[in-house]
Amino acid sequence: MDTPNDLMREEKRQKVSENHDWSKLYPDLLRSILESLNSIDFHRAKTVCSDWYSIWKTCVKRPLCPWRIIYGKDSLMLFNPGEDKIYKGTNVGLSNDSYFMAGSGNWLLMVDSHLDFYIFNLLTYKRIDLPSMESSIRGGNVRFERNREHGSSEWGHFVDPCRKDCVRKDIIICRRTAVLWIDEKTGDYVVAWILNYHYLFSYKKGDDSWWNWNNHLSMESLNFSFSDLAYRNSKLYLYTTNGHIKIVDFSGNDPIEVIEKNPYWEHPFRYFSKKGEYNCKKKIAIQKSGEVLIILSALVMRSKDKILFYIFKMNLESNIWERVESIGDDEMLIFGHGVTIRAPVQEVGDDGIKSGSICFVRGDIWPTYYCSVSNCGVFDLATSIIKWPKEDEAHIFCKEDQIEEEVKCALDLVYSFCTKFGFTYQLKLLRFQTPEKHIGDLETWDRAEEALKNAIRDCGKPLLLNERDRELWKKSS
Repeated sequence: MDTPNDLMREEKRQKVSENHDWSKLYPDLLRSILESLNSIDFHRAKTVCSDWYSIWKTCVKRPLCPWRIIYGKDSLMLFNPGEDKIYKGTNVGLSNDSYFMAGSGNWLLMVDSHLDFYIFNLLTYKRIDLPSMESSIRGGNVRFERNREHGSSEWGHFVDPCRKDCVRKDIIICRRTAVLWIDEKTGDYVVAWILNYHYLFSYKKGDDSWWNWNNHLSMESLNFSFSDLAYRNSKLYLYTTNGHIKIVDFSGNDPIEVIEKNPYWEHPFRYFSKKGEYNCKKKIAIQKSGEVLIILSALVMRSKDKILFYIFKMNLESNIWERVESIGDDEMLIFGHGVTIRAPVQEVGDDGIKSGSICFVRGDIWPTYYCSVSNCGVFDLATSIIKWPKEDEAHIFCKEDQIEEEVKCALDLVYSFCTKFGFTYQLKLLRFQTPEKHIGDLETWDRAEEALKNAIRDCGKPLLLNERDRELWKKSS
């Protein structure tokens, strides 16, 4: 049964909705609101109406950075390098049965436990389903047999005349090696992925089925497996476990291996670990110039498990791989993404990600390596310092005499959303006392705390407090 407070809040909410046309807000006010939104909501806001889109175009532009997915024990999180933040929750349209393989801008390449691949846009929720792996695979004598047994940890097997490879969730996540490229304007896209360092599959928009490349690449009697891959300028770059790099041209109707104009094939990359250093993973990335970079992640055991990244580039005159300290004034890397991306043109204070940085998630270091600071970080090549992004949080910007009313409005918003969709919620005050390090005088903090108490009392919702703050709350009431 609704309480009097519930009825009053509902009546107030309806009056606000009836008396306000949100498309007719003052341009300066709407611009301030849009620029305060997180990246997902900022880009979605332009689709609300033509008025909002007109104002959105005048806002400070935010470059679209590839997203990274971080899987917890029972949760899914999104890391946006462009905002330097982590977002929690599965309310972006991705199911718990979907697993991240690669990203391109705001598009994600996902796969489920049936080994069905699809491409998903985080902003528009558009989904593009790719052909089933159970259908005929072009170019190789290999097929996928799905496990029909319910609840089995094995998804199925890839079978060819010489071997049979199991496909499981842990193999897909721990050995995830895939690339996604998509043209936002034309809608063209290319997908490629590697299984167990052996099978290489690709799909280009318009193809009838997946391609298998194992019988089509010039092996030249070398015993190697596929370690990583990257895609840029219509070319797929394949990094092998013995340091060689192959190139496949996707610009024509059918992909063709580049042999004569591949400067990397005859000059494999070699690196020998230093004493006390453990090499974790090697990845390749392609610069906007088309040059290939090899990025090595390492743990230095003697320095309390210090994390380092090394970048190597081949000198095309001497054909020698050399370590480089910079990747350009306007380029940055996302470890495992496969290409460099444009770094922020302008940096404000310590916020944002600088050029010459490498963004990474915990799995990029080593699947069993536990980072107690955060699930992801940003490595500065110039200083070798790692910045750990903060998790997403909300802020209310207002004057002192507006605190109580603004908090009430925020609580009313939570109430209206939760009751509309049948959700329950709790109010929890993380800290009810002025911190030792604070901005402003104590009198200002006291007035703000009093306004907060009044707003919480009026909402009529029980408040969760730790034991110490519960006593402080009682004394101040």
